[in-house]
Amino acid sequence: MNLEKLLDAIQVQRHDFLNHLQVISGLLQMNKVDRVMDYLNQVCMEMVQYSKTARVAIPELSAALIIAINDAAMYQIELVLNITSDLSESAVPGPVVGEVMEICINSAFETMSAPEFEDRRIEVAFGESERKYTCRLLFPEPLLADLSHFENRLIPAGGLLSPYGGHLNLAVANNGIEIFFTLPRQEFNKII
Repeated sequence: MNLEKLLDAIQVQRHDFLNHLQVISGLLQMNKVDRVMDYLNQVCMEMVQYSKTARVAIPELSAALIIAINDAAMYQIELVLNITSDLSESAVPGPVVGEVMEICINSAFETMSAPEFEDRRIEVAFGESERKYTCRLLFPEPLLADLSHFENRLIPAGGLLSPYGGHLNLAVANNGIEIFFTLPRQEFNKII
């Protein structure tokens, strides 16, 4: 877990919050109530992303997602979180899950940072079944024909998951890339 990046993300949130208050104050002083309401709706939509990180029961994963939201804004990438599971019964330790997410998301950011990318969107989706949790990162395929560098960057993440029965896969289909990893539930980690 990169605590320095987490502190940077928290400082950016603080700065943005103070900036939002100044904008609202200025609009109110100019008696632009309609614009205040529009602006508040915009700010609320931004905050929804951060609130989704609190739905995850693994603090290290929540921290990795907060850092990812901050980095996505820096890279001008839309990060969409679709969290339908809290991963509370994961057999994989929190620090490992957080590190795997950091490796995967940073690999995606690096791939998408090329200026030729027009669709700059990454979807991160968590789900669950009776035996395992799943995480998918979906984003457009880069124009590069050779994805070996990208695949090589993900090898350490798979290595971190395997001692706990987790798996990491990469698929290229429909002009997109999917990084998919699984985390066994605690009661099933010996079975998988």
